[in-house]
Amino acid sequence: MKKILLLGLSFLLFISCERRLNQALKSTDKDLILKVAEEYEQRKKYSQAISLYEYATKFVVGTDEAPEVSYRTAYLNYLDKNYRLAAHQFKNFVMSYPKDSRADESAYMVAYCYYVDSPDYNLDQTNTRDALKELQLYIDTYPNSEKIPECNRMIDDLTRKLEKKAFENAKTLYKVTEYKAAIISFDNVLSDFPDTKLREDILIYSLRAKTELAVNSIHKLQNERINDAVNSYNKFCNLFPNSTYLDEAKRLNSRLENAKITYQIKEKNINEAKEQSEDKLKSAEKERNKIS
Repeated sequence: MKKILLLGLSFLLFISCERRLNQALKSTDKDLILKVAEEYEQRKKYSQAISLYEYATKFVVGTDEAPEVSYRTAYLNYLDKNYRLAAHQFKNFVMSYPKDSRADESAYMVAYCYYVDSPDYNLDQTNTRDALKELQLYIDTYPNSEKIPECNRMIDDLTRKLEKKAFENAKTLYKVTEYKAAIISFDNVLSDFPDTKLREDILIYSLRAKTELAVNSIHKLQNERINDAVNSYNKFCNLFPNSTYLDEAKRLNSRLENAKITYQIKEKNINEAKEQSEDKLKSAEKERNKIS
């Protein structure tokens, strides 16, 4: 019986709330609209409150209430997890009311909304790049803000995500044996993120790719690629003398040394064959001259 009573009361409350929402959305009384919007906001009914604040916008244009309505709409979209929309609205607030006391916070929220909406590294990173851009803009605009340390922390977090994505993309190229493209991609990761903590992993992957490319190259390209791979091996050993990858790096270098020996033998054979061919041509030319 109690359950039925509670269900009945809940239904009546729902009907009453819906009636009040519809009444406000059909009204031209901005005070009523804003009052009902605040009621829904306090009850954490964000989507209804947003609808009412958006509806109220046209009734508060040019009034002192306009900035408040604009700010509340943006903040409620943030609370309702509409992050990209919230970021857009916070940015509009800053542009429309640059002298408002909440302009600083709103500029920060633009970046923060993109930050919280930044996806896992393996997904599209548009929001990540937008967040980095807005965080840097905030730092440049408000260099004395107490939020600067938090902004720097978020920048580091987002940068690591982009590093990870770039590194994983390069690894994928390596795994599908696209060694030339992989090498370029690994180099780009180091160039784009010079302070990366992934340097050791990147360099061993690059050495693996260079070794495979060198060992399996056609003869005329092999010497240069072997030398390049050996240079990478030496660089890796110098930078990470205690690396857990060191034994593997030595094995890769042994493959390169063997490939170098094989290259030199083949090169010697090619040169000897070339000399023999030239000698035969010279002998033939002498015979023709004698006959003539």
